[in-house]
Amino acid sequence: MNRQPDNRTRIIAVMAEILEIEPSTIHGAQRLREDLGMDSLGSLELLSVMSQELDLELEMEHALNITTVDEACAFVSRHYAQQHRAASAGA
Repeated sequence: MNRQPDNRTRIIAVMAEILEIEPSTIHGAQRLREDLGMDSLGSLELLSVMSQELDLELEMEHALNITTVDEACAFVSRHYAQQHRAASAGA
């Protein structure tokens, strides 16, 4: 089952919640800091929530170069696929 579209929707919803804006105003090419105003605390909160909700291990040092919404979604989706593929292989 491919959950990446659902993950993207959830990531954008969490971003909107953190930033206190409507999810419909968030678009892929927007820059987290410059366009959306997300500070480092918001970025940490986003990683923490995504880690908990999707049962992922997301390390901050790997996320430091993320600048856009699309990059954040790809980062989480990539880790989701890798970690759940590894879990399936071990089962």
